[in-house]
Amino acid sequence: MPERITAQQVVDRIQKNLGAPWKTPSVDVFMAGDPNTRVTGIATTFAPTLDTLRRATAAGKNMIITRESAFYRSANPVRDLATDTTYLFKRDFISKNNLVIWRFCDNWEARDVDGQLRGLAMALGWDKYHKPDRKAGKEPYHPGDAFFVLPGTSLGAMARSVQARLKIRGLRVIGDPRTRVSKAALTHGLMLVPSLQEILKEPDVDLVVTGEPVEWEASPYFEDVIASGRKMGMIILGQEASEEPGSGEVANWLRSFLPEVPIEWISSDEPFWVLT
Repeated sequence: MPERITAQQVVDRIQKNLGAPWKTPSVDVFMAGDPNTRVTGIATTFAPTLDTLRRATAAGKNMIITRESAFYRSANPVRDLATDTTYLFKRDFISKNNLVIWRFCDNWEARDVDGQLRGLAMALGWDKYHKPDRKAGKEPYHPGDAFFVLPGTSLGAMARSVQARLKIRGLRVIGDPRTRVSKAALTHGLMLVPSLQEILKEPDVDLVVTGEPVEWEASPYFEDVIASGRKMGMIILGQEASEEPGSGEVANWLRSFLPEVPIEWISSDEPFWVLT
């Protein structure tokens, strides 16, 4: 039986296959565990919550490749959590189960294809509606290639469809539910006003589907866009729900050059629920 690959060798293989210059310094570092640990399996996820780590352990996956930080901050180590009981509990769980956590965000985003965008579009079933920007011979789903022409419907009906496809409990909407929408800009993660302004330059866009518009910045700007007379709507997925499908894309990509170990996308799951 061949000797198992180490966590560091996994990272070396990722660097070799990235298809773009490796960015350093970056947030893409080992956040917990020994890089020389032999890998029994890889779990990709948005955030390595304790629940996610427990499910990865139960599935025999001891290397977790995560988009977000293991310990609630971008910096590592996290000095301000050194005596925090939650941090200590999680740190001990990682140690007892011989887990290795490596963050993969900055360099994943350096690729020519926006894997987060593609993963979200596929999860929505929108790939057939994509209108690729083919300027300069760029690949479909390159960063900013985010527009989709959908069958026309009301904002309310579209929101219900998106909620059902992504199985989101805490979805939110800005705009009149009766507004007709058909051309969508799809984004993921955090949104600030400059990004929203750029999207709204696209002709005929009447729907923005996004992750987390800053509530004191992009959200009120969009409210004012509507109040000034533009017939539009915004569907707010939440950060986790908008980014998690990209972890599935990471898993698919890793399988193309890491045949030695089982690889599984383990969703960290939407944390929100709403009263009904």
